[in-house]
Amino acid sequence: MKKTYLLAGGLSLLGVVAGANIATASEPANFENLIAVEPQHSQVSEAPPTANTIADASSTITSVNQLLADEKSMGQVTSVSQLSDVRPTDWAYQALASLVEKYGCIAGYPDGTFRGNRAATRYEMAAALNACLDVISDRFATKEDLAALQRLMNEFATELATLRGRMDNLEARTAALEATQFSTTTKLTATAVMSVQYGGRPSSANPSVSPVGPAPSNTNPTVIAAVLLSLNTSFTGTDLLQINLSTGNGGLDAISTYGLGLQTGSTLGAGDTFDNTVGPLPYFSPSQYYWSVIGPNVELDRLAYSFKPIQDITITAGPLFYPSDIIDKNSWANDGASDFGTYFFLNNPFIVPYAMNYLGGAGAAIEWNPKESPFTVRALYLAGEANRAASGIAPPSPGGGFAGDPFQASLELEYANRFGGGKNSYAVRLQGTYSKTYGIEARAGGINFELNLGRLGIFGRAGVASIPGGYFPGVSPLPFSDAPNGFGAAGMTAYNFMAGIGYKDLLVPGSVLAAAAGAPFINDAPNFAAGNNATQLNVEAFYKFPISDNISITPIFTAIINPNNTNGGGVISGQPILQGVIRTTFTF
Repeated sequence: MKKTYLLAGGLSLLGVVAGANIATASEPANFENLIAVEPQHSQVSEAPPTANTIADASSTITSVNQLLADEKSMGQVTSVSQLSDVRPTDWAYQALASLVEKYGCIAGYPDGTFRGNRAATRYEMAAALNACLDVISDRFATKEDLAALQRLMNEFATELATLRGRMDNLEARTAALEATQFSTTTKLTATAVMSVQYGGRPSSANPSVSPVGPAPSNTNPTVIAAVLLSLNTSFTGTDLLQINLSTGNGGLDAISTYGLGLQTGSTLGAGDTFDNTVGPLPYFSPSQYYWSVIGPNVELDRLAYSFKPIQDITITAGPLFYPSDIIDKNSWANDGASDFGTYFFLNNPFIVPYAMNYLGGAGAAIEWNPKESPFTVRALYLAGEANRAASGIAPPSPGGGFAGDPFQASLELEYANRFGGGKNSYAVRLQGTYSKTYGIEARAGGINFELNLGRLGIFGRAGVASIPGGYFPGVSPLPFSDAPNGFGAAGMTAYNFMAGIGYKDLLVPGSVLAAAAGAPFINDAPNFAAGNNATQLNVEAFYKFPISDNISITPIFTAIINPNNTNGGGVISGQPILQGVIRTTFTF
């Protein structure tokens, strides 16, 4: 960078810019006005010199070499306050401040003074003026610069004209889109899922039985389709109104045909087909494919409004949304359109009961993330049959309404952070849920965790539920049980867990390979005639292969061992259920 400064000494701004009386100027000067003042003769006389004047000049006029030598003794200043003999009351104070702080072309003596009362020579004037002009020339284009720019404009005149035409066309198209767009505040998105599945059980000496009748060892291959349309509207930029519509072909997967988790209130006997089903939505996870039994009617799938009353708090309220919208999220196992395929691996069935996550409900939720810190608190209340004014839900009766069965109230504490230079991350979520779902009361606690080490992820969930036995007699969370024989007034304690491992960007960017295993309902209740003599184990693996940013194909394999907590030996087969799905997802 070029070193520029204004020589210190008896130099006034008026003398520098306009050549006015340098040694005795006594009137204040305005810097901006001085630029236009016509140069006048300075105190340095142009009359023929006498011997005395020549002698005086020899002692006062400094040569250029002397000036350059003096420069080394003068220090650059960045603020006029560094000059001890310059005061705010001096008439040239503002002008000096501008030269120092705006243009940087002034220097002081080593002792920190400016010596503004000292007379300036023509050499000092020339050096000072040249220093300031150097600064100005560095900041503004010269005639040569402008000429070069004009040559470039002439050379690229054709390209510039083409670009100008494209800009005009783009502005016209933008105006047309704004005039015909659907909404200035609403964005329409869609998810379409097409699946082909096949599954069943190996042949068995015992019949395969479901609560709705005998089921074959193997089922037919089926095609399952579903579509979700989302209208997302923001009125302020920090709020969100969600309106979702869903439909599909009502397709079933193989697991759905076996009625996992469904209950019965009849007495078991020879040839019993368990046709007395109570509670269509069980507490024991049914583990079916997420996109089963959607449609064929078009239904309201979500209607909720989220807003921020203050910066760190988000409130969501509405007549229909889901507990999994708020709590129990996990970046590896939470989205039935892009990762695991069955309900059990998407959410903890104790923290997000199947009945509530299948139905959704009316209610409110709050999320507090103080100052965008790693710590977040979430709480919610949802009622699954809030639209039902009359009682008569069986079971229980009475039920329904905003405060009646089914409902859940939940609290979640999350701590999530990054480490290793931001390449790795972890999250731990502690959870609690109190719920009543079709005759089953439960007080549950859980943990949800994930550890991401670059592309590798380790994740899981675990929960414990205390289920009292006196809430609704005759109803048990155990599949195929006949309460009180399989449940009793003392109630039970149940546990579940799920753990998995995943890897991203395998073979192609955007791909995900993951596998997990878990048990949905380990419990301390006694065995009974039809089962609870084993622990059901679910195993699932998938590989998401992206075709483009909007299309992915995901093969999914699911195995259920000891289904319904039975290993056979009675009227219920203990043979495993095996199912394969190829899921194609379109998002746009």
